[in-house]
This record gives sequence, structure tokens and C-alpha cells, in this order.
Amino acid sequence: MEFNSSQLFFVHCLSPVHIGTGEGVGLIDMPIMRERVTKWPLIPGSTTKGVHRDYFVQQRDKESWIRTAFGAGKGEADAEGNAGSIVMSDARILAFPVASYYGTFAYVTCPMVIKRLERDLGAANVSYFSNLIEKVEGWEKKLSTNEDKALIGHRCEVTDENNEKIYLDEFELSVVIDGTFGELTNSLAKLVFKDDHFSQELLASRLVLVSDESFQYFVTQCSEITPRIRLKAEEKVVDDGALWYEEYLPTETLLYGLIWCEKMDQVKESWKRLSKGRVLQVGGNATVGRGRVRYLYTGGDYS
Repeated sequence: MEFNSSQLFFVHCLSPVHIGTGEGVGLIDMPIMRERVTKWPLIPGSTTKGVHRDYFVQQRDKESWIRTAFGAGKGEADAEGNAGSIVMSDARILAFPVASYYGTFAYVTCPMVIKRLERDLGAANVSYFSNLIEKVEGWEKKLSTNEDKALIGHRCEVTDENNEKIYLDEFELSVVIDGTFGELTNSLAKLVFKDDHFSQELLASRLVLVSDESFQYFVTQCSEITPRIRLKAEEKVVDDGALWYEEYLPTETLLYGLIWCEKMDQVKESWKRLSKGRVLQVGGNATVGRGRVRYLYTGGDYS
């Protein structure tokens, strides 16, 4: 049996997630990490690799495999300077949750996101969708009018009673129904969530394609902003200057990334361990319930 040296992984935010960049310069004191050019949120590959290494160490997994796959840990000597055979890319945005007047919330994506997904899959020699770029170009044409539009499949829970309008945050969007986009939503839901039928249904019935410009607004203006305070221990009142604002990826955000293994003799063993989803904690504020995410992998179950 042949084993691909690359596979896709997804990140599903189960709680708000803060992967910070340090202090901000605007109204938000602690912004989340974003791509420099697009300003789209991301989770760094170093974060993903670090939390995975910690997980396998805590599970008392095979020590020799951990060192080969992830390199030496903090404070461990490694004469060969081994950084690990597993490479984990940054997790890029796939679908962003936005409050909806109907159906509570929608998963919002855009043509550029889908094109980047297809490009990343091609670079990794992984293919899940046929003629995707050609389909995206057709969807772009349907969205490229003066009227604000949203593309959905035949089945969607976030439209009005007449299936004509979608209300996302402050946006009123006219509905365009496209069967090929409906096929993508179903395929993507099954790929992301495998055996989790509830989450499959949630994604398949709420995925909405908007223009790149509308998507840019949602991912830059609709993140979660939370005020934080520090109390004086004795008086139980806010300490002087101890009020600040933190930015979070909202619950239900979906991101994707790539994992590849640079040593072919390690592929089978690595993919066996990375075949089943797991819940991990990333970023800051774990003690207040933030940063819980599901990592989901497309690799087969080789157990």
C-alpha cells in the first residue's frame, strides 16, 4: 500500500481562540495573528506542531517516534540538530462564522479562499475535488454584479422564508442558488468532519459563498472582542490601568493546513497516529476556557 507523504488537516474552534501578536497599536490591545497581506486570521504552524508534541508526550507515546517526528523538546539535547520529520503548515481560514438573522449563524467563505485551498492541495499532490477552479470562476461571475449577493446550494438554513435574502451581520444579500456549490458544501462537510454527522449537517446547511470584498469585511470586523480586567487582591476592585481588550477567533471558525513527512520511512507510523481527531488547547487564556480546538485529519486510519 502506498502512503502519501502529505495530508490535509482542519482546525475547528470549539471556543474563542486567541493566538496573539503581542500588544496592538489601535483600539484592540491584544489582537490575533493575521496574514500580513490579506489580514486574514491564521494559526501558526509552530503552534500546531508544539501542541501536538505536548499531546503525544503527555500520552506517553513512543519516545523514539516523538523525537524523530517532532525533534528534541525544550531542554533536551540533540547532537544532530533534528527539527523533526513532520512539517505542519500555518492553518489558513476556510470558513468564518457570522451571525445570521435566520438560522443563528452562517459559515462564510469566498472564491479566493476556495482557490487557495485548491492551489495548496495541488502543491501537496492531494486532490479531493474535480474541476474546482473552473467552478469557482463560474461562481465569481454570478457574484460580480452591483448587487450584493450570496451563493448557496439547494439546501440552506440561513435564508429568509422566501429563499431570497440572507442577513449576515449588517449585510443584506440576495440569494443565488447554485447546484455545483451545493455539491461542494456536501463534499467539504464530509471531508472535514468524517463521522461527525451533526457537524457535517451544520456545515453543509450553512456554508455561504460571498464576494472577496464582503469576506474581507467579515474576517476583519466580525471577530470577537472581549474586555479583560485584573483585580486588586485585597479590595477586589479593578487595578489601575488593568483594563484591556483582547481579540479572538469566534467559536465555530474553520481553518485548514497541510502536514507532510520528510522521511518516507516514517509516513505510515506518523499517519497512523494522526488519523483520528483530537481536542487540544492552543493560544492563551486556557484557565478561562479559551483556546479549545478540534484537529481533524484526512489521513486514513491505519490501525
